[in-house]
Amino acid sequence: RRVSSLTILPPRRYGGNRTEAFAIPKIRAYTTAVMSSMCLKERGDSCNVCGTEFYSLPFNHFRGNMFTATCEYVKRLREPAEFEEIMEKVAGDALVWKLRKMIGTNLFDFDPELLGLSQYNTLHWIGSHPNLKPCDVAPVKYSWFGGLIAPNDYSSSKSYDFRWALAPRRSSAPLDTPLALARQLEDKVRTDEAKTFQEYWYLAGQIQKWHSIYGTVPREDSWVWKWYPRGKEWLEGWTRSGEEVIRELTTPYVDENEGVP
Repeated sequence: RRVSSLTILPPRRYGGNRTEAFAIPKIRAYTTAVMSSMCLKERGDSCNVCGTEFYSLPFNHFRGNMFTATCEYVKRLREPAEFEEIMEKVAGDALVWKLRKMIGTNLFDFDPELLGLSQYNTLHWIGSHPNLKPCDVAPVKYSWFGGLIAPNDYSSSKSYDFRWALAPRRSSAPLDTPLALARQLEDKVRTDEAKTFQEYWYLAGQIQKWHSIYGTVPREDSWVWKWYPRGKEWLEGWTRSGEEVIRELTTPYVDENEGVP
């Protein structure tokens, strides 16, 4: 069985006075997508949460925070009130680690939305479990220049040309919001060993959240170990050292002269 969630987002930083909550064409498309037969269809063990567009950065989420999920997956999630409390602790730990130079925030700065604080915890909830197996249905558009993925125009009927597929399969973060990542910046972080291991929005932060909320990490065959950079090393480190893997893999890159004791 599957359950669908159709929500109105809390106010977000989408530019000017217009928020995602009032982007009517987008809301219409998101609703149509999650209630479509493609999302409601039983997918066996391949997908347990379906939405319009799935992104792994800066945290696992679906555009519009609308989704259809299996009941079995939802049962594994923390109760919303408990989840909000845990996210407060997760954010506090992350801030301490940043002060100690254990982690970096080269891709995105810390702010309440991205850390899942207060009302923003609802944006993080559905994608928080290590057993997340996402899929999405919005078409993948490419620009005329360089074959890069382009944002969907939800005022166009072409945005309803749904094509189901396992996710993630798009850019790392949404392209048409302030959360968009410059390709040059992400390439620079991905090719720098120190920045890659210490980047909070990659596996250093993800493993911290998974362990803090659920006490474990994804299985060895999960998509996350292939999608995130240095996934093999993080998986091997977790198998070897458990929660200490974060210190183990980030500490070698800490500048002791800058760290906080």
